[in-house]
Amino acid sequence: MTETGSLSDEPGTCSPSSGGSSHFTNENGILIKKKGKCKWFNVAKGWGFITPEDGTQEVFVHQSVIQMSGFRSLGDEEEVEFEFKESDKGLEATVVTGPDGNECVGSNRRPMSKKKIKKIRCFNCGDLSHHVAAKCGLGPMPKRCHNCKSVEHLIADCPKRIEKAKNNNNQIITNGNNNVLNGTSSSLESMSATPVSDECISGSEGDSTGGSAS
Repeated sequence: MTETGSLSDEPGTCSPSSGGSSHFTNENGILIKKKGKCKWFNVAKGWGFITPEDGTQEVFVHQSVIQMSGFRSLGDEEEVEFEFKESDKGLEATVVTGPDGNECVGSNRRPMSKKKIKKIRCFNCGDLSHHVAAKCGLGPMPKRCHNCKSVEHLIADCPKRIEKAKNNNNQIITNGNNNVLNGTSSSLESMSATPVSDECISGSEGDSTGGSAS
């Protein structure tokens, strides 16, 4: 197998190596280094693909071979230089650097955290946020109601909060009374809707006649 497009413009050959993969080297046995651009890179999964500038086959790149400090990734269309090998999965980068062997720049994206950050109440400003009173950016503030923000009272004595609680209780009581009334009216309707048979009427008349005759 031959490969062209190295920085030295020398024809490359695919030399076998251990592990069932082959590294691309030139006729002197030196690993070929190519130029290209990052086609795309998934920062959450840590891999992507490089498009060589000579138009040859795209090369798979894993974050572990990217030469840079910190979080390793590649930005979209970022220019890179890379060495690669042929594996059972296709062409795969073994070393990826920036131009002239410098560190890669990387992507400005970061994977989303799976942890759901719980909001806490700051006892200085009273807001539900991600900071505590010691790190509140508003500076020391007077004591006030965290419900209506008034400095005249605290939240335990907030008239708006008390009024809201009363309205909720009244609503519960009203709904309960309506349910009771609805249940009573349903019972009365079912009783009035029950038909009275002729035998019951005749029996009642007979009992009444017999009682008067005696």
